[in-house]
Amino acid sequence: VYIYINNIIIASKNIKKYFKYIETVLNILDKVYIYILVEKFFIAYLLVRLLSYIVNSKGVAKIDDKIAIFKKLKFPNTFKTLEQYLSIAR
Repeated sequence: VYIYINNIIIASKNIKKYFKYIETVLNILDKVYIYILVEKFFIAYLLVRLLSYIVNSKGVAKIDDKIAIFKKLKFPNTFKTLEQYLSIAR
């Protein structure tokens, strides 16, 4: 079970354990009066991308999107392109 600021990701390689984890998490949330909107509740995704990570049946992997973007960019040769380059880095 991975918990972020406003996201809970439950992952398991075993479907029975997966549903047990869901039940456990929902019971804990219910005890402290935290409820989840049905629109925000997704079950049985094979792959979830969250922040700069991918969670799937193989585990958790870091994504280096910004690095890939910078590898495609040409080095800036004017002040204007330098500003654009730096705005992407933020």
